[in-house]
Amino acid sequence: MMASISKRGGSWQYRVSYKDINGEYHTTSQGGFRSKSAAKLAASKVEIDASYGAKIDHANITLIEYWDQWLSAFKLGKHSNATESHYPGIRKALLSYFGPNTRIKDITRSDYQTFLNAYAAGTVVPRHKPKNHVPKKRARGTVRNLHQYVKAMAASAMDDLLISRNFANNISIPGSKGKDTALKYLQVSDYKKLKKYCYSHADMTHMYNYVIAAGVDTGARFAEVIGLTWPDIDFENKTISITKTWDWLSGGGFKATKTLSSVRTIEVTDDLLQLLRQLHRQQNEYFMRHGFRDPDQLVFMSYRHSVLRDGTINADLRRLLPSLGISPVITFHGLRHTHVSYLLSQGVDINYISHRLGHADVTITLRVYSHLLDVANKQQSALAVKALSNL
Repeated sequence: MMASISKRGGSWQYRVSYKDINGEYHTTSQGGFRSKSAAKLAASKVEIDASYGAKIDHANITLIEYWDQWLSAFKLGKHSNATESHYPGIRKALLSYFGPNTRIKDITRSDYQTFLNAYAAGTVVPRHKPKNHVPKKRARGTVRNLHQYVKAMAASAMDDLLISRNFANNISIPGSKGKDTALKYLQVSDYKKLKKYCYSHADMTHMYNYVIAAGVDTGARFAEVIGLTWPDIDFENKTISITKTWDWLSGGGFKATKTLSSVRTIEVTDDLLQLLRQLHRQQNEYFMRHGFRDPDQLVFMSYRHSVLRDGTINADLRRLLPSLGISPVITFHGLRHTHVSYLLSQGVDINYISHRLGHADVTITLRVYSHLLDVANKQQSALAVKALSNL
């Protein structure tokens, strides 16, 4: 391997000859350096990369080019539409900050941290921003979501030998706290009130009560609940199997669960099973009377021969909760948080809760529900002190 440095016009350039992992010889060059030392430094990096088998011929690939390649190869078509709806926004943010010509190999950890700080502050905006643009700060969770994708992309670039280090490692996640966590779940008394109402008012013309009741008692995601089919309900063993989701965002059809770990079987109460028996009976009677047969056997197929959408069920909750004197008003996903809050308050083990939610591992549960765990830990501390005081 040999590098030559020369001056061309008013700038310096390097030319590096190297042998790839297959034993074939190649030459690469680059100019435009302001000093001889800068050209030498760049050449030495190429030599180091080549010695590790890096794809020098791909060394000039830009961040946006690699993002598009990585997304196409590893992400698109493999996740829910809700998940894939995040991709364009992330690409727009990367393009707005780094531009179309920044090479992925030139991005440093400091560059990336500065980008995240700007993204959190709301100052990463489209290149043709409106004159009256007002920066909007982003929540830490939103920033973390973007970071996880970029970090995975950078790890892939390392595997492809395009970069020698992951510039997204050891990063501080900035951003605001977001909404008050108390606004995201119901207290136990309101939890019970909502459950009682939905159980007593559920019928074919008020399908949302059945759906909400299932969310309350399972803690499952909305797409998982409406994706349930009657074969998933095991009345004998008192379990529900979550193996797929319903793609309400694209007009229907089954899709895979959010992650592989989301496929699970959970135990359910006799009350919920009795409610589902009631629904099954009503559904069969109504469909037979109207000559309708559901080939998908969806549990929550309504009398209109359709399945509720996320926006519809959240609108039902916005109307229903205030009418019951329940505050705050939460979304369907808030039922999942409420489910966890209640189980923690009853001393249920966090590892079991993690499995019940379909999380890949308990660290995800610990991070998402850290605020609830703090409350549970305080309760356990009080019990521990009381027990020790009785010695």
